[in-house]
Amino acid sequence: MPFFILHCLVTRRHANLGQRFGLIESARFKWRHSTRIWLHAASVGEVQAAKALILALDRTGLQADLVVSTVTEQGQIVARQQFGDKVSCIYAPVDLPWVIRKFIRVIQPSIYICMETELWPNMLRIAQKRGIKTLLLNGRMSDRSFRHYQLIGGFMKQILGSISAAATISTADMEKFIALGFARRNITVSGNAKYDNDIRSRKSTDSKHKPLLPDLNIGQGQTVLVAGSTHSGEEETLIQVHQALTQKFHDVLTIIAPRHLKRLPVIEAFFREKNIQFQKLSELKIGERSAHIVLVDYMGTLAALYSIADFAFCGGSLSDRGGHNIMEPAIWGVPPFYGPYMKDFADAARLFAKKKAGFKINSGQELLDKIVYFAAHRDEYRRAGQAAKALALSQQGAADRQVKLILRAVRGQEYN
Repeated sequence: MPFFILHCLVTRRHANLGQRFGLIESARFKWRHSTRIWLHAASVGEVQAAKALILALDRTGLQADLVVSTVTEQGQIVARQQFGDKVSCIYAPVDLPWVIRKFIRVIQPSIYICMETELWPNMLRIAQKRGIKTLLLNGRMSDRSFRHYQLIGGFMKQILGSISAAATISTADMEKFIALGFARRNITVSGNAKYDNDIRSRKSTDSKHKPLLPDLNIGQGQTVLVAGSTHSGEEETLIQVHQALTQKFHDVLTIIAPRHLKRLPVIEAFFREKNIQFQKLSELKIGERSAHIVLVDYMGTLAALYSIADFAFCGGSLSDRGGHNIMEPAIWGVPPFYGPYMKDFADAARLFAKKKAGFKINSGQELLDKIVYFAAHRDEYRRAGQAAKALALSQQGAADRQVKLILRAVRGQEYN
């Protein structure tokens, strides 16, 4: 315990330690309903899945208070931005029995939902003992995690036995949970709720309430490359691609949206060191765009940016970060380019490859070559875009399927 606290203080990787260790009081919550649903979403990715579930819950008319907990600071920021006062956003408790009991006493949840693979043993065990329904939604499990969990098979069976019901992203995910001891009768395949956000994002961006982008001053015939959710090392590659594209095309605009905004100072320093002219997206709210590289420095714009892209690269895939959601550009009819590291979205990558609706690239040079090729073969690229949009639309509905499990828990119905 002392080592853990020292590690947190030194690395600053764990935000709001006071709250995470139980400094939380009932007075901060404004309860309005007898039903309380607690969704635990570790970071930004899980928050996106939780968002889809909350929207789907709204459509059912269920009267319930909602709590979303996160581990990371970025996840907490995104949760508060997206949910506002509608949802109580807190930092997740450290998985120690006395801390968990304090949180449960304060929140008094009717249902506890862990998103994806957020399996905290004490939380699940104590919730089960208190008669709280526990659900695993949008469940997924990588091959690597599965191999590790097999080493502690008996312990994992106990943890999974504390979960009332589960819905996984794919059949492969479901079979892994079953192999570790989850009861087959209580688990189902629902698809990925994150993908439901993409069509919702398009509808909201198309509406009069859309999060308007600043004027990017995109000229006729200008080629627009949007790189979303980029990680360390990928910005350097994208700059090389941009510079090469400027030798091929008359006018190129490259928009780079880092996954983590805390990396902005490092990226800006790199640009300045290499004498790269750029502007931040926030600067364009008050001034005209003159640079051919735009660095996105605030959240909530990626869906709108993909909507104006000619070409789209999804980050975290050339760097070994597991990839990001390639459905996001696809819903706009923009075929995604992505690197070889897609373990977190392996199911989507397989679908896109099968339908020729997206394109795996192994390097910046391959990305450059693909863009140049498709710029010269517009009909082929248009067909890929149509396939990408059709594929994205076909994946909708996962959140509604998962919400059915929540409603059964609220009504006290059995799952088998």
